[in-house]
Amino acid sequence: MPKNIKGGNKAKSQKNSSVIEKNREIALPDENDDSHVAIITETLGDGRYRCQIVDENGIDKKMYIGNLSKGVKKKYCRGIILGKNSYVLMALRDFQTDKTKTDIIFAYKDIEVNQLVSENIISINTISANDDIVDFTDSNIEEVNFSAL
Repeated sequence: MPKNIKGGNKAKSQKNSSVIEKNREIALPDENDDSHVAIITETLGDGRYRCQIVDENGIDKKMYIGNLSKGVKKKYCRGIILGKNSYVLMALRDFQTDKTKTDIIFAYKDIEVNQLVSENIISINTISANDDIVDFTDSNIEEVNFSAL
């Protein structure tokens, strides 16, 4: 909707304005419900995501396929944007034997992830910038004198 710039008698009090976000209650993982905090590694489309469990020991290597249900979409309306490296709360399905499919219950915002780290529920290992540098030197290559050519 466009911004209301004209109108009289109480019309401007109903204009669109930026609303301060309310603090919401953070859903924590529960061992009884078999729920875990996970990080999304890949978007598969149609409300499905590939996830890995994150706990106080780091990221687990096993991959899960998380399904974002219509109830969660309805709860967040259009405000939910999940992509790569987003943190979610997922619950493993009890009725499946292989336990590779899960349901996404809750999506964490960046501020809430920092709170989970401070409470030691999850640990995030940061990669230093020096790890990404690749050295392409080869000792077998002879130096070429371009001035002689």
